[in-house]
Parts: sequence; C-alpha cells; structure tokens
Amino acid sequence: MASSRRGMTVLSYLIALTALCVALGYVDAVATFYVRGTLELAQEGGDFARASVEAMPARTVALEQTRQAATVLVLITVAVVAGRNALQQWGTFAFALGSWMVLRYAAIRTITNWPESPASADALVLTPHPVYAPVWMALIGGLALAALGITLIRAGALALRRRSAP
Repeated sequence: MASSRRGMTVLSYLIALTALCVALGYVDAVATFYVRGTLELAQEGGDFARASVEAMPARTVALEQTRQAATVLVLITVAVVAGRNALQQWGTFAFALGSWMVLRYAAIRTITNWPESPASADALVLTPHPVYAPVWMALIGGLALAALGITLIRAGALALRRRSAP
C-alpha cells in the first residue's frame, strides 16, 4: 500500500513553487517587453504608467487583461492541485501570487532596465480596470503575500501531521 506521505518537505515544496514563479515572472516580463516595443515605448527606463496604458489600443488592453487573468488562473490551478488541504491550497496561492509579483519586476528590470527605482509608477493590475501605483507597493504586497503563504503552507503541513499521528 502506498504511503499517504508525499515525501516532500515544506522547503522543497516552496523551492518548486518558486521555480514556477520565476518562469511565470520571466514570461510576464517578456510579454511586457513586447507590448512596450509594439507601442514604441522606451525599453530602457521608460515609464509604463497611466499614459502608456491609455496609449494602448483597446484590443491590446483586453489582451493584457486576459493574460493577467490567465496567469492568476494558472496559480489557482496549481494551488488546488498541489495543496493537500485548504490551508495549503490558500497558502500555495498566496505564496505563488506574491512571489510572481516580486519576480515579475525583477525580470522586467533585468530585461528592460526598468523600473528605474521602486518609486516608479506602474499599472499594477489591468483587470478589471487599471490600478496605478509605485512599484514598491507591488513589491511590499508581494512579499507580504509570500510570507502569508509560507505561514499557511506550514500550518497545513502541521494539520496533516497531527491528523495522521497515531
């Protein structure tokens, strides 16, 4: 009979999730690079806030909104499939969403040399409507979500251990 234990520690679980978030952050950064190039915005240090979004054709905004929604759907799906209980599922989603937010900006910075500083304005979210704020707000929010996720994942693992203890 197969063991009910998955054989994965919380640390290895978080490392695997982080690898997924690195990949998603990179894909998102590449998409941002292409959108900026299509709109002929400066790739090196240009601002990508309100004026940039308002310059986008409606179809481009719609495509960006669906891309963001699809990314969140991927994170939800991973959380539901990977988490062994509700705590781990919520924790996985929170950790992945927060990590993706932070790693997205790291990848964008690497590819385009933007944002110039954490105070640079950005369209943080486009769905359902654009939300503009300094990049540092997304970074702090992402780190807070990741920390919450770690706490919930660990709590879920403890709950599973308690339930399976004789």
